[in-house]
Amino acid sequence: MTTRWHRPYSPGPGRWLVVAWELFGLAFFGWTTQQMLQPAIGWTTPGTVLLVLALFAVWVVASYRILRMGVYVSDHGVRVVGLLGSRTVPWSEVERITVRETRHSVGRLQVAGGMSVHLDPREGAPIETTLWAQGIDFAFRRHAFHAAYQELRQHLNAYRQHTRNIAAGPRNI
Repeated sequence: MTTRWHRPYSPGPGRWLVVAWELFGLAFFGWTTQQMLQPAIGWTTPGTVLLVLALFAVWVVASYRILRMGVYVSDHGVRVVGLLGSRTVPWSEVERITVRETRHSVGRLQVAGGMSVHLDPREGAPIETTLWAQGIDFAFRRHAFHAAYQELRQHLNAYRQHTRNIAAGPRNI
């Protein structure tokens, strides 16, 4: 049986705008790269075309990952898909789901990142999800951020209720 993963929220049109903007930026970057490298280094046109095509291939892969980024849930657990990888945590290992202030460290510098959803596993460090209140998915839809958080908590509570019902065993009426 296949596990069906779905997002507990609608990503909205923001991601497509980001990808379109990046495509424009990539086209401009490719054109300027070709204009600068060909006379400066003496690259032939095929060499610069290969460089631009390689940059485009990297962009396509990164855009696909951006569009897939998010939090997915199923009956078995929660999956956090980031730009560089993903992590799946079974519901049985999730202690709680919280919203807290995120802080990023750059050397000794601490930068506030805003509110985001974190998974607190039974063992180990908290897992920061891609659900960020100021992110492109929720920047102008604050209610959608809270709804996604509540749906994640509902999935965790439904799993716990299901395991309690199994542990209680069959009921005689």
